Amino acid sequence: MVGGPEGSLLRPDNCFLFADMSLVKQDRAAWENEYQAGKWENLANSPDFARYKVVAGWIHSFGPSLSLLDVGCGHGVMLQHLHLERINHFTGLDIAESALNAIQPKREQDSYVCSPIEEFKPSRKWDVILFNEVLYYMHDPVSPLRQFEKSLSPNGFFVISMHKKNNPLAFNNKCLRKVRRFVREAGYEMLDGVEIRRLASPTAWELLKVRPRNGARQP
Repeated sequence: MVGGPEGSLLRPDNCFLFADMSLVKQDRAAWENEYQAGKWENLANSPDFARYKVVAGWIHSFGPSLSLLDVGCGHGVMLQHLHLERINHFTGLDIAESALNAIQPKREQDSYVCSPIEEFKPSRKWDVILFNEVLYYMHDPVSPLRQFEKSLSPNGFFVISMHKKNNPLAFNNKCLRKVRRFVREAGYEMLDGVEIRRLASPTAWELLKVRPRNGARQP
């Protein structure tokens, strides 16, 4: 996701001057309507191709075989950029059933969970947990990081992608600063971090590959 489709009621840049993070809404019906109306289909042809490739490379850096949880997966755009033969299990989590129904391909070993992120109760662990353009849709953008810290397998890590705006007061940027501060103060291990910027437009993203301080590590 890159801030949402044009006209979306849920775009972070439509509320860039919000001072109170609690004003972010999780409205299942609104998400369902937007996916059913096809407002998110443009993500499959998104101009941020390079960003997806960096994210995919980080995911596959775990090893030749891995499990992946895609938090706020939408209709599974990330799957188009992965070597699926190296993903032994994929879990897609999204609030919109319409989005999950549109995911292709669907494999027997994978699972798809329709739930608000904050209500999801993990029953397993994953090698990589992806937060791809989703944290600024939460009431508290760092709460999913806390929520899933114990859901990582040994040597597992988080991959975080967040869209940046030019305006330092933009809502996206406020969320990004909060995530950066949490990662630093919680003592997360910074495995990698990059900024990707398109030269032809003011579009930019910040990507983080991090491991919680108490994350299990193999000797």
